[in-house]
Amino acid sequence: MSNQPTENPILPDHINNQNENPLKDFLILAVAVVLLVSAATWLLAASASWLAPKIPYSWELSWQDTSPTTDKETTDTAQQQKEQALQQLLEKLIGDDALPVRVHYLADESTPNAFATLGGHIFVTRGLLENVQSENGLAMVLAHEYAHIELRHPMILALEQVSLGLIFSLMGGDNIAQMVTQNTSMFTVLAFSRDMERASDQFALQRLLKTYGHTAGADEFFTQIQTQHHENSSLPDSPWLEFMQTHPLTAERINTIQNFMLGGETTPLPAQLKIQ
Repeated sequence: MSNQPTENPILPDHINNQNENPLKDFLILAVAVVLLVSAATWLLAASASWLAPKIPYSWELSWQDTSPTTDKETTDTAQQQKEQALQQLLEKLIGDDALPVRVHYLADESTPNAFATLGGHIFVTRGLLENVQSENGLAMVLAHEYAHIELRHPMILALEQVSLGLIFSLMGGDNIAQMVTQNTSMFTVLAFSRDMERASDQFALQRLLKTYGHTAGADEFFTQIQTQHHENSSLPDSPWLEFMQTHPLTAERINTIQNFMLGGETTPLPAQLKIQ
């Protein structure tokens, strides 16, 4: 007579069942994913910082970007004069041996802002000119934006975005894990951007000191922005606000500039750059 069972035995309930809380397993997995993505993002950003300066600037100049542009053939005389005056001020700050950069004026943009893009472009808005009182205050902003180009920050950010886009495309799906990894990567990149802003501020202060012999007026624009922020918002500055934005807090920037401040007499804003 055969001793083999006639049917499959029923396994005990405790087999292959851990006496662990499923929530604990999920939290462990989530923390592991966050740490892994943070490390990967940091490595990608660090790689971009290493690679970007090695890409010839002439290659960057030949690339066509999708940033706002101004065409001198279609702009009015007043706008052309402002662009020319901005270009002359920038060249006064950076010297003849600097990277070739073109300054554009956005006459219809009331937001006080200036930004640098791939291809050696700097854009200045009408709102910015409305919020500076001296050439020195404007020079600080222009030198800051040029610093981004000199330090190859637009190229670094472009390489970071390409790398992160590749990661997200490989992950696929619209789920919680993807949301966690995207937010983790975003905060890591923001930290690099704040470091770029601080480095550009230091570069700009050095250019002002070399050009004017002092740094008076360097905090002018940022002080104006901080005053407007306090007048238009009931939310005080906080570390959480800094964590969620690319630029360092305005108060921090003002403090850094004022610690570097070397007094002197500011230069009046050129007549072509005054907003009537």
